[in-house]
Amino acid sequence: NYTERRPVMHHVLRMPRGYDFKAIHPQGDTILDEVHSVLDRIASFSDDVREGRIRGCTGKELKNIVCIGIGGTHAGPEAVYEALRGDAAAAQAMEGRGTTLRFIANVDPVDFDLNVRDLNAEETLIIVTSKSFATAETMQNARTARRWLVRMICNASPDLLEADIISHHFCAISISPDEAEKFGISKDKFFPTWDWVGGRFSIWSAAGILPLSLHYSYDVIKRLFDGAHDIDEHFF
Repeated sequence: NYTERRPVMHHVLRMPRGYDFKAIHPQGDTILDEVHSVLDRIASFSDDVREGRIRGCTGKELKNIVCIGIGGTHAGPEAVYEALRGDAAAAQAMEGRGTTLRFIANVDPVDFDLNVRDLNAEETLIIVTSKSFATAETMQNARTARRWLVRMICNASPDLLEADIISHHFCAISISPDEAEKFGISKDKFFPTWDWVGGRFSIWSAAGILPLSLHYSYDVIKRLFDGAHDIDEHFF
């Protein structure tokens, strides 16, 4: 990317484990190991949430996923979500689960209210995606989500602490773990991305893979990865 003076390597996110990326990049093995380390965590986390092993702070299953981002971190994942609604395997993976996946980019509080008014906060997981974890629109919506969660959950369980609510109901995708931690997001719910992934290609990073795996299952999304890698091989 000559304009931003940084490498463009989003295709690495689609490479299978063991791919000989070192033949192309001197640090290829290290980079690919980091990518698959994150993918392994997403696979494990999404499976644990879907199977009810990871739950909200009141013990209820997390059935509602709300993604907060803007630009590529919002548009790409939402487009694939809509596309997979017509896929037979994806439909089967979510059959009977009663799950919901929503995307919020608009800072208008009315839009936020329309997206969450029918959701049970105790069953809701918020995913905040921002490379810097300082994007103005995204963080405004994140703070709105935090206030909504705390208000709704504390109405039902007034003895719960805000920190406990945030640690159970928020995930972060960013290159800034310290900023996410300041917000109150626990380390086990922080999923890194890299500065060599442009926003328009976020679908292939945790920004897309995490929410889509939570909704449709990691196995379904891996099929998407495998197909994309086949196109990479054909193109390159």
